[in-house]
Amino acid sequence: MTAVLFTCAGQRVDIVSAFGRAGATTIATDLDPLAPALWHADHYELVPRVDDAEYVPALAALVEEYDVKLIVPLTDLDQLLLARSREALAPALALVPEPEVCETMGDKYLAHAFFERHGIPSPRSWLPEDVPDDVRWPLLVKVREGFGSRHIYRAHDRAELDFFLGYTTVASFVQECCRGEEFSVDLFCDLESRCLNAIPRTMIQSKGGESIKGATIQDAELIAHA
Repeated sequence: MTAVLFTCAGQRVDIVSAFGRAGATTIATDLDPLAPALWHADHYELVPRVDDAEYVPALAALVEEYDVKLIVPLTDLDQLLLARSREALAPALALVPEPEVCETMGDKYLAHAFFERHGIPSPRSWLPEDVPDDVRWPLLVKVREGFGSRHIYRAHDRAELDFFLGYTTVASFVQECCRGEEFSVDLFCDLESRCLNAIPRTMIQSKGGESIKGATIQDAELIAHA
């Protein structure tokens, strides 16, 4: 059976279990011994923090020990590091984009600028010093690099905006609020980055900024847009 290594497994019991049902030997890693996904894998290992110099060597040792063929990160935390460490993790394939893609998509403001350059609609966004006067309130102060809905603040006027920009402790940008129903589109791509399938879904419930309950929908417009 193919051995698959999951990094930052956390609460992603669904993904680890799905690979197991498909016939893979699953190895889940995390810093936290109480991470639920660890207990649903065939094997689990505790590893250092992502920002620890021993993180990649620890993963490389597991690749050798379990003859791992595929590495699947389950959060954004280590994608850039894995992308930059392909040789150290060989012969396992790290299922991550190229480093420049990780860098651009990992920074929400750079991602916004990328979308605009390529004609992809994106909510109006500004660096803190560039917010114009003719904005539609409320606005969001958002961390540029982060996940889990951390460091996001809603400002209803200029006074609140100035307060939250001074209050936040992380590099941030400002974005207008989107109105209407939220949809996500999951893409299934091959190793040449070709989209093989697009699956739109609604957001029914989220936890820590991550969707935990939704419904897939057959929407031709969303599929074509993706």
